[in-house]
Amino acid sequence: MSPVGKEWTTLPTAEDRAAAAWLCTAVPELRAGALGDEQVLVWIDEALAAVRDGEPAAAVCRRLGHPSRAEPEKHSSGDLTGLGDFGLDPVLVRGDYTCPAGRCSRRAQADAAGREPRCQVDDAPMILRAKP
Repeated sequence: MSPVGKEWTTLPTAEDRAAAAWLCTAVPELRAGALGDEQVLVWIDEALAAVRDGEPAAAVCRRLGHPSRAEPEKHSSGDLTGLGDFGLDPVLVRGDYTCPAGRCSRRAQADAAGREPRCQVDDAPMILRAKP
């Protein structure tokens, strides 16, 4: 989805890290909400590819129909990071696992069966961080 020849070289902002975390946790709901519509599923896959290719996640969220307000709210508070300016729910940022690409602030725990959580943007397991 990035323009041809466009290099995304800027460092992620707090807004982009929060948007990437939201996108990672929202992918299953987005796919389910597509109700099998192949065009919508392709659109979601293209949006995820754009984030993997380095496009700012906030721009991708806007393209997915989540426009930001003119005056952004605070993006993080304690164990939550959110996108109040996008009207999106906060994402939990506590746990032993972190984003495998380092692009977002999402953290998670293994599930009740001990399975590691997955990054939905990269379709990869999250990374177990070293405990202090």
